[in-house]
Amino acid sequence: MASRDAPVARSRSGQGAAAPGDPPIYLDHAAATPLHPEVAAAMQEASESGYANPSSPHAAGRQAKQLLEDAREEILELLGGRSSGPARERLIFTSGATEANRLGVLGTAGDQPGWIGVSARDHASIRGAADQLARIGWQVAEVPLSAGGSLDPARLAEASAAAGQLRRILTVTTTCGQTGIRDDLAAVDLVRADQASREGSGGLLLHADLTQQAGWEPIGFHNSAFTSAALAPCKFGGPRGIGAVVIRHGIRVVPLAPGPQELGLRGGTEAVSLAVGFARALRIAAAGREAARARLATLRQRLEAGLLAAAAAAGIEAIVVGRDSDRAAHVVMLALADTDRQAVAMAADLAGVCLATGTACASGSSEPPAVLAALGLPDRFHHGGVRLSLAATTTADLVDEAIVRLGRVFSRLAHSGLFRS
Repeated sequence: MASRDAPVARSRSGQGAAAPGDPPIYLDHAAATPLHPEVAAAMQEASESGYANPSSPHAAGRQAKQLLEDAREEILELLGGRSSGPARERLIFTSGATEANRLGVLGTAGDQPGWIGVSARDHASIRGAADQLARIGWQVAEVPLSAGGSLDPARLAEASAAAGQLRRILTVTTTCGQTGIRDDLAAVDLVRADQASREGSGGLLLHADLTQQAGWEPIGFHNSAFTSAALAPCKFGGPRGIGAVVIRHGIRVVPLAPGPQELGLRGGTEAVSLAVGFARALRIAAAGREAARARLATLRQRLEAGLLAAAAAAGIEAIVVGRDSDRAAHVVMLALADTDRQAVAMAADLAGVCLATGTACASGSSEPPAVLAALGLPDRFHHGGVRLSLAATTTADLVDEAIVRLGRVFSRLAHSGLFRS
């Protein structure tokens, strides 16, 4: 990836505050990553050769259409989808993961009220879609999490069975965007398969939010239990302003914004260069993901140990949320006791460290991340959760410097009292 967050020198103050001229340390890659230079070059080339409207029938339009369809096929194949034959899956380009989640949920809901299961792990776009379905008569069930932070399969089966013969949708966030905790998909698959065998039908429709997984782990869509899945390339070195939803063959989808483009499932002229950038970013991520995961797992441990030690030195009680759970290598949620997370984020920004208070779409919310309460953490940690996230460009020097700077922040929090909740 781009070296936009390359190693920086030690803070000249020696106390963790950013000195004039020191670049900020970017630890919010779960929100958006720097654009990979190879992706930028591919997009520039596509802009020059595929500038025409891909729906136009002339030669220039056909050239743009070819670039678009090549990108679509490559992404589908990289996600383990079937891109040819009678059981071909459909990949619909959207404006981002939010729209992709909404199309995957609302577009497959059907004409009659049913049952939808969501959890505290899910992104606001999914929970908002469930709220929209509730307004037209759907039953919305909050599926409990296990102690480890993933969906509880036994309680999931219980909740779904209570829906009787209603149409059912379950939403699964494969990697939690707040904590990095991965879901137990094998258990979820078993619940869905059991219901299918008892009903002689497809059982649950299973919509997956792959936003924090796609850049780091293989997907294998065709061989999974997913009926739809959403992702966006800005999480793994690709462009903003584009996402995609993959729909399994045979699943009926009603468009949210009808039009002749995107197999009739999304109106509007397609952004050819963004689609090309999407495909290139996913290809690069897939080629280097194993080495990147191993390296980031080591850096994550280094970051967590340093932050916990820095908080302890400042006299602040702190925990790493889900530390003993199965987690992605690139996400850390640190919860500080009796501390306001917005104040921590602002102080960190002044100290030259870019971090988050949760998912970017909920960054301005005064409410604590719902997943913290759902995990059964003590109340004193609910308002003090901040998220730090890494990427292929993150180095050990950056991690060490971030620990120094945030140690300074923690010390100020402890001694000034200005940021206590």
